[in-house]
Amino acid sequence: MSTTVTGPRPLRQPDSPPGPRRGSPSARRRRDNLQGWVLAAPSAALVGVFFVLPFGLMLWMSFFHWPAFGLHTPAGLSNYRQTLSSAQFWHAVRFTVEYTLITSVVGIALSLALALLVRPKFRGRTAVRALLFAPVTIGFAPAGLLWLSMTNARTGILPYLAQQVGLSGSTSDWYARPSTTLAVVVAMTVWKTVGLAMLVLLMGMDSIPDEIYEAARLDGAGPARILVDVTLPLIRKPLSLVVLLTVSTTFLGFDQFYTMTKGGPDGSTLTVVYYLYKAAFLSFQRGYAAAVAVVVVAVMAGISVIQVRLQRGKV
Repeated sequence: MSTTVTGPRPLRQPDSPPGPRRGSPSARRRRDNLQGWVLAAPSAALVGVFFVLPFGLMLWMSFFHWPAFGLHTPAGLSNYRQTLSSAQFWHAVRFTVEYTLITSVVGIALSLALALLVRPKFRGRTAVRALLFAPVTIGFAPAGLLWLSMTNARTGILPYLAQQVGLSGSTSDWYARPSTTLAVVVAMTVWKTVGLAMLVLLMGMDSIPDEIYEAARLDGAGPARILVDVTLPLIRKPLSLVVLLTVSTTFLGFDQFYTMTKGGPDGSTLTVVYYLYKAAFLSFQRGYAAAVAVVVVAVMAGISVIQVRLQRGKV
């Protein structure tokens, strides 16, 4: 009887190197990333066509003398030097900052007050909210024309009511003095934008559980303390969004000044965007206007970065 001795059986070599299985985390991650890129591609294309490409063209134009007719010639940094040395430009910047600060403070405070007012349940709450939000649906240019007609010294309803209660004289023109002109534009802007800010703050307030308010009341907190210690800290992100939107919209204001004041009286309500418009389409200094636009974009980018960092507590 013979015994056959066999050695160890050779291991089977795989046909191809092992890869991630279809259901593995890495495969799912790649699939999710690809799906995200596909979904974001249309928005990225729109941003590239309507923002990145025009901004690149504007940046290129800012280094040229670009007349309305004829060939453009290289200008180097002369357009930027002219911008930063222009007294009228800095006057427009000062007025824009003043207008932005006044409108933002008044608008945010009023939107917070309205949000607190219409948050509790009462009969007709939906109708009141809709009426407060309605001006948001109107463009700034139509809203400016509407307020221009309502504040007309001869036919406007608002000067007539002010005369009846003794707030102004019978021949008072609100657009004759810089202070009253600014007040009218600020009132129109706040009326136009406060509804959206109120809605954003309402959404933040509605996300706060009622148990937190009940616990605060049990601790003896009054309405003012609840607002400061509970509501405001818990709506910090919606409030930061409101501040960002309000400041950005106000700083870039143009339509209301174009329809209501035309920069007057005597250039006292000239904003940076209206100054840019005059340089590009009235003086036909396209290269110089492009330089002004680049400066304005840089300022707005800086303001936005500061606001985001403040929101995240990094400043």
